[in-house]
Amino acid sequence: MSHESPADALPPGPLPAEWFIYYQIATADLPQALEAVIGFQQRLQHDWPGLSARVLQRLEVSGTAAGRLTLMETYRFAPRAPASAQAMADLDFDTALAEAARDVQPWLQGPRHVERFVPCAS
Repeated sequence: MSHESPADALPPGPLPAEWFIYYQIATADLPQALEAVIGFQQRLQHDWPGLSARVLQRLEVSGTAAGRLTLMETYRFAPRAPASAQAMADLDFDTALAEAARDVQPWLQGPRHVERFVPCAS
């Protein structure tokens, strides 16, 4: 019986990055902030074929600042071919994402934390 290492289980070629972005907003601002986020996510998906975008709300735990909640945006591309094209697309998408996210700026209650991950196993 053979065992594959996590790296062997991944498809060949570049690993598509996934973006996880979280921030807090005032609870009362949820409808306006969601409208802004959903709007710019739809524009990004139109401009970037193969992009999957979601917005999530954290199930808050005790100790969270009263009157605030945490939203998370996630972005993922379908796997693509050449590594150089993937790297260029990632850089361009980072810029496009930062520009689009200005739409939610009025409702932020602190910084927007942007993190990128790549798969380490399938």
